[in-house]
Amino acid sequence: MQTQQATGFEIVARGYDFVEAPRVSPGGDVWFSDLTGGGIYRKRLGGEVETMLADRQWVGGMVFDESGKIICGGRGGIIAFDPRTGESTDILTEIEGEPIIAINDMEADGRGGLFAGTIDFVSIMETGETPSPGRFFHMSAAGEVTVLRRDVFASNGIAFSPCDRYLYHSETSRGIWRYPLNANGLPEAGHLLVEEEAADGLAADSDGNLWLACWSTGKLVQYSPGGAAMQALTFPFPHVVSLCFGTTDAKSLFVATGGNEEVPKAGAVLRLGVDIAGLASAQTRFGSLVP
Repeated sequence: MQTQQATGFEIVARGYDFVEAPRVSPGGDVWFSDLTGGGIYRKRLGGEVETMLADRQWVGGMVFDESGKIICGGRGGIIAFDPRTGESTDILTEIEGEPIIAINDMEADGRGGLFAGTIDFVSIMETGETPSPGRFFHMSAAGEVTVLRRDVFASNGIAFSPCDRYLYHSETSRGIWRYPLNANGLPEAGHLLVEEEAADGLAADSDGNLWLACWSTGKLVQYSPGGAAMQALTFPFPHVVSLCFGTTDAKSLFVATGGNEEVPKAGAVLRLGVDIAGLASAQTRFGSLVP
């Protein structure tokens, strides 16, 4: 498999430190965060970028709730943010009696809840110590938390197969895990489908192919449902971090990039046209948790 330079992409937003958590609303608004620079941002269709929540740190994942609020991770856990009022509410701050350091990527489960992972950003970002293992978990629409793994090095992207029978989970330093889903929507024992140390954000298309952001190598790699590498793309940005498919145009793949000390402010959101439509993400239904 050869690696090619991506062409024909559009720059939606740029000039940030390390962009994460891209999401496209049903109406076509693009939401994203700046993981290291801080904040949550929105670019309305045809409009300018707006700062929606300036002081939120380490947001690695967001999903839309049926209430119109934004469910997002970050330092201290999960919050529900209301873009109409600017107010936010904590909805998950601890797991198994322990305070959450930070929540990274998340994905709605199609049943009103979500899957997400914790990450020790204090060690990674602030102290330089070896990070403690993270938890990969499920939170139901009623707020019940089920811990699925307690040994995750760095929890990242989450996606589902088109048939909704499999859950995929990207773990930095390992690769992509594939889990069969049982009748209640929770995963059974899985296996490592793809080995890739740089594994980061993840998205699936309607043919079951997986798109993987490889943060340290700056590559975007497409894999078949069986885990075979199909193509690899690079961009004129040092890191490829996260991704999602569009809503008004399911053949638009939105790619988040990051900068570093050598190439600062290289965080951007790109829109890349692809041949196969992506799968639409579900919305959560946290009516009993979100006032």
